Amino acid sequence: MRRIARLVILSCLVALILAMGATTSLATTPSGSSAQFTYRATLDPYHFDSNDFKIFQKDRQDIVMRQLTLAPGGSAGWHFHPGPSFVIVTQGTLSLYQASDPTCTAQRFGPGEGFVEAPGEDHVHIARNEGTTPLVIVITFLDVPIGRPFRLDAPAPQPDNCSF
Repeated sequence: MRRIARLVILSCLVALILAMGATTSLATTPSGSSAQFTYRATLDPYHFDSNDFKIFQKDRQDIVMRQLTLAPGGSAGWHFHPGPSFVIVTQGTLSLYQASDPTCTAQRFGPGEGFVEAPGEDHVHIARNEGTTPLVIVITFLDVPIGRPFRLDAPAPQPDNCSF
């Protein structure tokens, strides 16, 4: 009886390891990227309200700031964020693709331009440097669970409408 129980437990562990490996292999990782700095701090709850801007954080959360460089041909890999992200392009041109776009059409942002990335698994995207010079961006990640990742890898969208 013990031998059967051990075999069942061992089989379950092997199946779990294989399942984890399959999930990980579906993720797309960054290429040609480097982070010059990453700063992180935990903020107490706060509320800010003006005529033009409102923000409310009800629980302690982390805020993360990062400068990222993508070499020509590099990408951030398909990913999403747990909270909103504010992106500023300081050098080069960023090509942003949304997994939900069946036409795989890039939005392009140059130096001095920026955008906000919505949070959650419904907003999987990839940033690419399709230019010939390095792309440098500065990103502020809000509403990051304390000590948790501010970027979560995602598999390429299926069907994969993007040819890269």
